[in-house]
Amino acid sequence: MAENNLLISASTFFTGTTHTTISDWAELLHTPIPKKTQYYSMQSIYLIPVIQQAYRDQHEKLMERLVQLSASGHKVELCGDARSDSPGFSSKYCTYSFQDDATKEIIHFELVQVTETTSSVAMEVLGFQRGLDYLLDRGVVVGVVTTDRSPSVRKLMKDNYTGIQHEFDPWHVSKSVKKKLVLISNKKNNKDLQPWIKSITNHLYWSCSTSKGDKEDCVRRWKSLLHHICGIHRWEEDGAQYTCHHTTLTEDEQRRKRWLRPDSSAFVALKGVVLDKNLLRDLRQMSLFKHTGSLEVYHQVMLKYAEKRLHFSYDSMRARTQLAVIDHNSNVGRPQAKTKEGQPRYKAVYSRQSQQWVAKPMFENTTQAFRHDLVERVLRRRDDSTVVFSDTLPPRKPGQRTLLQNIAPVPRPDKSDLVAHTKSRF
Repeated sequence: MAENNLLISASTFFTGTTHTTISDWAELLHTPIPKKTQYYSMQSIYLIPVIQQAYRDQHEKLMERLVQLSASGHKVELCGDARSDSPGFSSKYCTYSFQDDATKEIIHFELVQVTETTSSVAMEVLGFQRGLDYLLDRGVVVGVVTTDRSPSVRKLMKDNYTGIQHEFDPWHVSKSVKKKLVLISNKKNNKDLQPWIKSITNHLYWSCSTSKGDKEDCVRRWKSLLHHICGIHRWEEDGAQYTCHHTTLTEDEQRRKRWLRPDSSAFVALKGVVLDKNLLRDLRQMSLFKHTGSLEVYHQVMLKYAEKRLHFSYDSMRARTQLAVIDHNSNVGRPQAKTKEGQPRYKAVYSRQSQQWVAKPMFENTTQAFRHDLVERVLRRRDDSTVVFSDTLPPRKPGQRTLLQNIAPVPRPDKSDLVAHTKSRF
C-alpha cells in the first residue's frame, strides 16, 4: 500500500494522472517502505527533492547563458506577470514569474505567501522586487521589463530601477480602452461610435507596433485617429504636415464610410477617451510593443500541476511550480504543425470577446521526455541507502524564509479558552 502511494504520488506530480505508470514502476522498486507512513512525507523525501534538483540544473544553465550574454554587452529583455492561487482578494500564494522575451523561457519565479505581506494585494509587488533583485544580483543586465499596469509595480520601477525601461503590455491597455468605448457607445447619442470600436482598438496596436521605440511618435500616431475618424486624412499640427498611413481611399470608399462629425456627441466622447492624460502617459511605455501573452500560456501549464481549487503546502506549491517551469521550458519554440501536404495547420476558435470566429495556428505536440529523467531520479533516490525515510518533515535549510503555519496574524489560542468566551445569542 505504501509503495502504491509513492507511485500514485509521483504519477500525479509528473503526469497529472494516477494511471499507466504504476505497474511499470512497481517492478523497479525493491526496498520495502515502512507501513503506516504519511503521503506527504513520501513527497517530501522522494519527489520534492528530485524536482528541486532538476529545476536547479535547468535554472543554472539558463542563468549561465544570460550572464554570459550580459558580459558580452547585451541587455536582457524580460516579461513579468503574477499568478494568484485563487480569484479575488483571498489568495494565499502569489507566484511572480520572469520570462526571457527572446526565448520565451521562464528564467525565475518567486513564490510569496500572504503571511509575508500586509494583504494578498501586496504579494505581487513583493514577488516582483525579490525576483528582479535576484536576477540583478546574479549578474544579469536587464534593459527592459514588460508588465501589466500594476500601480505598485509602476511606482517601484520609477523609484528603485530608473536604469531599466519599463514597458506595458498593449493588450491590457487595449482591453481598458475597449471597455470605455463600449460603455459610452451604449448611450443613445453615441450609437454612431459602435461600428468603429474594433478599428479603434486595432489602431492602438498599430500605433505601438509601428512607432519603433519612439515614444512621442507612438502618441502622435494614436491621436491621428481623431482626424481619420472624421474623414480628414491630411492635416497640420505644430507647423508640420501629416497624412494618414493607409492607402488613398477612392471616392466611393470615402462616401460609404460612416465618418463622425466633429461636433457630434459621439466624437466628443471619443475625444475624451483618446486624449485621456493617463492613457497618453501609458502609451509612452508601449512604444516597444512588448507582450506578456506567452506568460498566460505558461500559467495554463501551471494549472495542470497546481490547480487553483486545491490547497497545497508551501513546499508542495513550490515544487509544483518548478515542475511547471520544467514542462514549459522543455516545449518552447515548437514549430507549427503541418498537414500531409505540407501546409500549416490552423484551428477555428470562437472568441467570446470579439464574438467572431478566428483561425489560430496549431503547433506540434509537446514532448514529455523530461518526465523520464525525473522518474529515473526518483528511483535512484529510492535505492539510495543514505536517504532515510521518516514520518517527520526534514528541517528547513539555513537561509530559507520562515513562514507562519497559519495565515492569521496572531497565534491560535487554546480551543477551551475560545469556548469559554463564546456567548450564546440566547
